[in-house]
Amino acid sequence: MVVLVGVGRPLRVRTADAPHDFNCLDCHQTHYLNGNPFTSIEGAANVCLSCHQPGGLASAHGWTAGEQAELWAGLPEQLAERGRSHRWDAGPTGRVVALGAAPPEAIRPGGDYQGRYPRTYRITITAGGALGEATFAWEGSGPDGGAGSGVTAAGAALDEGVTVDFAERTYRPGEAWELRVRPDLAEPTAPELLAKMHEGRMTCSTCHNQHSQAHDPFDPDAPASGEGRHLMRIDNAVCQLCQECHGARFVTESAAGSHPVGVAVPGTDRFHEPASLPLDAVEGKVRCLTCHQMHDAPADDGRLLRMARQNDLCAECHATVDVATPALHLDPVNGPLWPGGKHGSTKPADPDPEHRGACSNCHRVHGWPDAADPAADYPTLLVEREENLCYTCHDGTGPGSDVLASFRQRYTHPVNISGRHQPRESDGAAFGTANRHAECVDCHNPHRLTAATGPVVAPSASPANQGVSRVAVSYAGVGQASYLFKDETAPGEVREYELCFKCHSGWTTQPAGQEDLALKLNPRNPSYHPVMAAGKNTNIRAGAFVNGWRGTSLTLCSDCHGSNNPSLPGVHGSDFPHLLQASYTPSSSKRTMSRTELCFRCHNYDTYANRSASNTVKGYSRFNPPAFKKGHTFHVGEKRYPCYACHETHGSTTRPHLIVTGRSPGIRTYSETSTGGSCNPSCHGNKTYKINYSR
Repeated sequence: MVVLVGVGRPLRVRTADAPHDFNCLDCHQTHYLNGNPFTSIEGAANVCLSCHQPGGLASAHGWTAGEQAELWAGLPEQLAERGRSHRWDAGPTGRVVALGAAPPEAIRPGGDYQGRYPRTYRITITAGGALGEATFAWEGSGPDGGAGSGVTAAGAALDEGVTVDFAERTYRPGEAWELRVRPDLAEPTAPELLAKMHEGRMTCSTCHNQHSQAHDPFDPDAPASGEGRHLMRIDNAVCQLCQECHGARFVTESAAGSHPVGVAVPGTDRFHEPASLPLDAVEGKVRCLTCHQMHDAPADDGRLLRMARQNDLCAECHATVDVATPALHLDPVNGPLWPGGKHGSTKPADPDPEHRGACSNCHRVHGWPDAADPAADYPTLLVEREENLCYTCHDGTGPGSDVLASFRQRYTHPVNISGRHQPRESDGAAFGTANRHAECVDCHNPHRLTAATGPVVAPSASPANQGVSRVAVSYAGVGQASYLFKDETAPGEVREYELCFKCHSGWTTQPAGQEDLALKLNPRNPSYHPVMAAGKNTNIRAGAFVNGWRGTSLTLCSDCHGSNNPSLPGVHGSDFPHLLQASYTPSSSKRTMSRTELCFRCHNYDTYANRSASNTVKGYSRFNPPAFKKGHTFHVGEKRYPCYACHETHGSTTRPHLIVTGRSPGIRTYSETSTGGSCNPSCHGNKTYKINYSR
């Protein structure tokens, strides 16, 4: 024991635990010093830093004042984020930074900041004078902005619950300070911590008890005593210490506006327990210190994360974050860097190139206020709502393709219906008539999509559509389909038609009049467009096709559906009905067909619609001269009957060659033989024909 002589009686002081078990007078003196009780150096933190500095006695845990965290959101524009350590010179009411020659101790913040955004108040003396005579003006940064003025006085109010106390002194015009505040902070309630707050600010001793190792730290590998024990002021095994100031962020579900803490890692295929991050040693749950490291954080970006790359940290628990073969959005070289909100979000641009491809470009781990309803945060810890998040980069001004232009076309997929999409949709009703929607994430998985490196080969979906939920279908016969929903974690590549079947099949409840395309495209049908399998007539002559198509080709839904503007890829919008890439009129009324119509993107216009074509070209079709004098080119090119009069589009459950009956004008009955056939149309009597070559 150490005995100090007090006034009239001895004062007994317990020796500090290791590693602070050295002479008391190394840190203390016996009399008051410049407002800092009994410390040998002015400023409580400075006492600690006398050893905890590079080259100091505790240089293994040494820091400089410049290593304190400065987070980018809310900072003055000229400052970049930085810092590897929790601050030890600020409090829940903010931190004062003196500008120029203004003394930092002249003002002291107070109150309880109620704002939703990180913010910087700039306070400037506008007219000099003594306390109570001088005047000041203030201006707030960020989405809330704000400005005001007043007279220097104790408890001068700014806004959002913030007050400023001015010291007793003479103020000069132009003196200025910045007050930097952050949301979701509160003064600690534990008496042990409150007693170690200095003028509303934290010091090292607020969190650390330099004399005792008695309280449990979070670190499950911390020894029972000595070096590495952490010297906690109160127990922190389940982050009780963190909760004292950051209690607003102690939530168990993201809907409350912050990453869940105090929860076990879910035992699903979307999550896995971390291999390198610590869970608490008491309950094995995620806590603040699972992700954050209060001192010596590896990245100098103010976020105090335990790993230098954010995505490496997120991937510890989130199976959707692939850092080995990263998706385009997660690529640290070619991935996006948040450019700042453009379509509603107030999240400012992230200036740090090290965050390119980081999860934080789209997600804010502790929430971001919804600009349309600032009392609430965007769902799923996003920084923007639904399609507007995607438009931020995909609107023609960012690094992505101009998807917004597609959705400004006349006909579009219904992405702009707010609130319909729900995470982890798995029921057909989720896409049914009453809940019809096709949000971006219904077709694109931002955590899995990659850039195309060549043409997409049917039936595979584009790399931009991989990793999404889809509906697989199997058939017992014509008109007999069974469906299997596969969520985004299901193995195997996505077939494009499976993605479309979420809305365009009998798996869900379709709007009246919409075809069940799974039944129409059934490979057991007499005929079908070759989407799910090669067609029934694979030996059609190559000359009957254009643009590289053959009778053996498989087609994608997106070969016909998508924008009519080639510079706008994807099935997002079109100027033509049914999101078609070219004109197609679902009417059998007579008209002259043109080369630019949809059918002739694959089928040779001269073979099927040009009466003046040579017999060689006409002969690429079986139903044409020279064997049959009045075939396709006669009916389409001369008599002006469109393809629609005689043919179905997706498939036929009753007829070969996509032949349809019952339209007017059109075919009443049809039959075929090995060398030809006969038909009875509405425009003339029964006719027989011979084919140019075998089927």
